[in-house]
Amino acid sequence: MSYINLAISSFFDLLISPFTSINPLWSLALFSLLIAILMLLIFRYTSNQKGIKETKSKIRAYIYELRLFKDELGLVLSAQKNVFVQNLKYIKYALKPMIFMIIPLAIILIQLDSWYGHRPLIPQESTIVSITLSEDSKIPEDISIKSDKGITVETPPLRIAQENQVDWRIQANEPGEHDLVFNVSNQEFQRKVIVADTGFVRISPIVTTPSFWSNLLNPGQKPLAKGSIVKEISVDYKRNSISVYKWKVDWLVIIFVLSIIFAFGLKGLFKVEI
Repeated sequence: MSYINLAISSFFDLLISPFTSINPLWSLALFSLLIAILMLLIFRYTSNQKGIKETKSKIRAYIYELRLFKDELGLVLSAQKNVFVQNLKYIKYALKPMIFMIIPLAIILIQLDSWYGHRPLIPQESTIVSITLSEDSKIPEDISIKSDKGITVETPPLRIAQENQVDWRIQANEPGEHDLVFNVSNQEFQRKVIVADTGFVRISPIVTTPSFWSNLLNPGQKPLAKGSIVKEISVDYKRNSISVYKWKVDWLVIIFVLSIIFAFGLKGLFKVEI
């Protein structure tokens, strides 16, 4: 799984890298367009297009009946029942393409979140870095952290025994990729911390020991060694937000809205009944 994840991550790195120095709205718009096209193609070739078209026509007819005979209680109740039944039928037709969409969309969104979801530290900003030990390990006394000149370790280790976790507060000094080296029972573990004041980069807040879900949810990060005494290393990167006019918006909201707009705008071109 890690090799597949690495290949997918490398592909997305290739796609996104040319856009890192410009406003992320442009690349989000491009990915929204590609997602919309993907959704339309999946919907077209996996759904019952004839059934959807007929069901929508019936829903419109029953709604028109509601308006036309609004003073006839019996007809109104019958039309409402029929609208409800046809809506259930529409949901049944839409369910199959939605199932086919789940996996490719999840992979795309996870990859995009590693680029747009979190921002790097900025110079003079402080945050928390944590290591979590495996369940069968105890926090040793000889646990320490070292860093290069780009990072200052501001506090001694804070041991949280009930969570088998150790925390430090660190401060970013200068832009770049900086190495943190943890020494746990004479074993060394490395973790990069990214500091930048412009542009955006791939950020994975957590690196863990290998597993299907951890590899999938933390793309671009080489996992810790299997069976390691350290189960997880995390850096508390802040959630990113994109400037849209006067507002700060999460990238997921932007890509959701734009994908829907593009999908409805292009459904006629792709001859898709939604």
